[in-house]
Amino acid sequence: MGWDGARLKILAQERGYTLIKLANLLDVSRQTVNDWIKGQVPKGSHLIKLSTTLDINPGYFFPNEVSGEISVPLHRKRGVARITLAMEQDSKQMAREYTNLFKFAPPPGLIPILRIINKDKKNAAEMAGQIRSFAKLDAEKPMDYKYCFELLANLKIIIIFRNFPETVKGYAFYSKIYHQRVVFVDNNTNVLDLIFPLLHETIHSIRDEGNVIFYDQEEESFCDSVASDVQFPIKYVELVYETIKGRPKSHQINHLKRFSAENGHSIFGITQQLKKLDPSFDLNVGGPNANLKKEFRSIGDILFAEQNAKCYIQNLKSLTPLFFGIVSNQIENATTRKVAEWLSLESSIDAGEVINEWKRSVSCNC
Repeated sequence: MGWDGARLKILAQERGYTLIKLANLLDVSRQTVNDWIKGQVPKGSHLIKLSTTLDINPGYFFPNEVSGEISVPLHRKRGVARITLAMEQDSKQMAREYTNLFKFAPPPGLIPILRIINKDKKNAAEMAGQIRSFAKLDAEKPMDYKYCFELLANLKIIIIFRNFPETVKGYAFYSKIYHQRVVFVDNNTNVLDLIFPLLHETIHSIRDEGNVIFYDQEEESFCDSVASDVQFPIKYVELVYETIKGRPKSHQINHLKRFSAENGHSIFGITQQLKKLDPSFDLNVGGPNANLKKEFRSIGDILFAEQNAKCYIQNLKSLTPLFFGIVSNQIENATTRKVAEWLSLESSIDAGEVINEWKRSVSCNC
């Protein structure tokens, strides 16, 4: 049981206190409050006053994690959504549902960790190049969702597909459960929307900056920069730019839609990269991007495309082979209810049929 400073920052925001205002109310410096957020435990008198000011039991700041073996850092949200206590708690609850699965899973072995000192554009580009090498992509090839999943498998990161509760306003989030690095993915996410946040969470997982549990905007911005460079290599951005520059805006949009459709990425994403290459580039692609997304499915629709157990298992094995292997090793001893929970089947496919087909596929290695 340890001090969770991230809860202080979130609770202060929800109670309407800036950190400066909170510091003034507690008669401490802003730096002291920052230190608490980053993990320093307040002394007794400060803790009592802090709890009284925020109208919360002091025990709230000392959550009982499962042997300290679960962490869900506060990372990228969906759109303009704010991190809330409900979002934090429900994300951790999802992770807790897999404690026994991963507690008895074999360790992943040697796992890549990339660390840098300076969070600047140069280091972001270098890290992006290292990450792309794990995906074995051509220099001019942007990353689509299939390459993303292959990349995570190569990095020994486990993907779990879930139906997120409404409170968890994100397409994906990274969690560390025992010795395993896990990225949870919302089934309802369109594959074009999924690529960037999936890469963002991947970068968090391979940076592995200790038990970071507080939101750090500098870290988030750096991970955004790396994720963009991984998804869109500079040679591809330059190719797109040379194709559309100087053309009428309607022609530019048509070309961008063609590039995006052929390579499986959003129009919005490549537009953001073009702006970095040419700050004067200005094109409203909201409508075309929304129309393009209609041509692509959600990851859940892909998983459950045929609505039968055999196809679902084949799809799952293809997209997340590490998770498939871990479940396969334990499915004989798991209840139907627990397997349905692990797979977030709910009413999509009958869990009993999935378990029977899963056992058959494992026994015949097919």
